[in-house]
Amino acid sequence: MKFNQPKISSKYACFEKGAYASKSAKHYLNNDFDPTKVKKIAVIRHAALGDQVITRPFLIEARKFFPNAEITLVALSTYQYGMPSDLTDRTVVLHGRDRKGEVSFSDKMNNFREVGDQDIIFDLAGTNRSYWVNLLNKAKLKIGFPYKSWLKGTLYNAAVFRSDLQPEIETMLDMLRLLGHIPAQRLDFGYPDHEELVCSENPYFVYFNGASQPRKVLKNDQVIALMELAVKTFPEVKHVFLEGVNESEKGDFLSHLTSYDNFAIQPCMPLKELLTFCAKAQLVVAPDTGVRNVAISTHTPTVGIFYATVPFRYTPRYEPIHHIVMNASCAIPTNEQIVHTISNAYTTEK
Repeated sequence: MKFNQPKISSKYACFEKGAYASKSAKHYLNNDFDPTKVKKIAVIRHAALGDQVITRPFLIEARKFFPNAEITLVALSTYQYGMPSDLTDRTVVLHGRDRKGEVSFSDKMNNFREVGDQDIIFDLAGTNRSYWVNLLNKAKLKIGFPYKSWLKGTLYNAAVFRSDLQPEIETMLDMLRLLGHIPAQRLDFGYPDHEELVCSENPYFVYFNGASQPRKVLKNDQVIALMELAVKTFPEVKHVFLEGVNESEKGDFLSHLTSYDNFAIQPCMPLKELLTFCAKAQLVVAPDTGVRNVAISTHTPTVGIFYATVPFRYTPRYEPIHHIVMNASCAIPTNEQIVHTISNAYTTEK
């Protein structure tokens, strides 16, 4: 579905609170800024799979807004899986912890300078390495998240502020809104689309229980009981437990459930195959993890299990197909709560 978007001047977009621009930044935006004349922009993003995936709409919208600009992605050697370099013209990979002890201080400085001078820098990382890139660059605009108050007006001459109640991707897109761009209302990730690929005749749910931090995942005993309850509650649906790359994310502990005709264990898949697999699924059930964001990026309905992290920062608002199961006390949701939310999501999808 396409939406008609309001027209807005490419000049500086006014705001009162929630964003910041220095006097010099405002002067540039009001007098000299023209997105069609911007030649070089850099987007800094250092993060794991899920955070890489949600960067894609930002890059797609940046391409629309800066049609003549060379886009450089500034990534990190420790986080290259799912890196959205296919949406940029150039990629600079900074030395990460995996190179610790191998590179000198001089090597690191030269690595930061590889980014080259830019017209605009969008810092979507807010790390020590991204600070160095900004410090060593002559960009006219340096836009970031001022996690530390002194960064506003010093390292960054423009900024947007993060909130636990605002989806992270929307905060990123606020950097473009600040400049006068109106992003698409249904975000484009440049990935396969659930609406086109969903397998309705042979529906299946995908379950994943891995994450970068162990505190985000359910204990095996709860997962066993959850899967037993799910296969019995939804006998017409196939329930697929997706394995991850780590040993802790394997599904051996669920092997006894393969006696059910509607249960299966799916070995870890390459990203390209995973995208299509999620797009075809009726539903993806997972904690706050990269696979959930992969599902979100294909517009596949999700049930997010939250208790260790804030849910609203990682749940889109632009389509009502993403469901959250959580407790106000931050207690781990029960299996009954999870299955109830799955039922609501499945009913909505049908």
